[in-house]
Amino acid sequence: MSRYTGPRVKILRRFGISLPGLTRKTVDENVTPPGEHGANHRRKASEYREHLDEKQKLRLNYGLSERQFVIYMKSAISSKLDTGLRLIQLLEGRLDNFVFRAGYAPTIPAARQLVNHGHILVNGRKVDIPSFQVRQGDVISLRERSKKIEVIQTSIATPSLARPSYIEFDPEKQTAKMISAPAREDVPIVDLKDNLIIEFYSRKV
Repeated sequence: MSRYTGPRVKILRRFGISLPGLTRKTVDENVTPPGEHGANHRRKASEYREHLDEKQKLRLNYGLSERQFVIYMKSAISSKLDTGLRLIQLLEGRLDNFVFRAGYAPTIPAARQLVNHGHILVNGRKVDIPSFQVRQGDVISLRERSKKIEVIQTSIATPSLARPSYIEFDPEKQTAKMISAPAREDVPIVDLKDNLIIEFYSRKV
């Protein structure tokens, strides 16, 4: 399954929650699901559907293909750390997500574009790989000429989300440093059940 490029609000309506990494738009949790019969489609979800939905929320929020998500899942399972926590650390540590959470871009797709176009520096060196893993102590900054781009300056002034505790942002230098490993509470998805995601993949990877 490739990365999702369809209507973003439709996804929000499907889950009844906001996915800030996917879009700045929000949705009322009581809104009806999309489709002709959305208003009447209130049947209790099966156990499989509950597991699938939790996985899809996380995958779509971070803008990953199924193949990419499985790679992260395998890495988390093989880690000595708690599987759910390690998965979160890997996802939050992606350069495109870090650029978004630092406030340089309004969404992860926009952050990915900044990375791809060479606007982002890691420890003073250009990195144009969105999946690059930012590690504790790394300093993320903008190329000098990129600091003048209006959309970047607007995003820095009004970030989509409050910067998480693992990021130390210097507004004068416009640099962001990872000062600690991301924690579960840093995931901007309400009531995420990572245990269901682990169970979903337990027999698949």
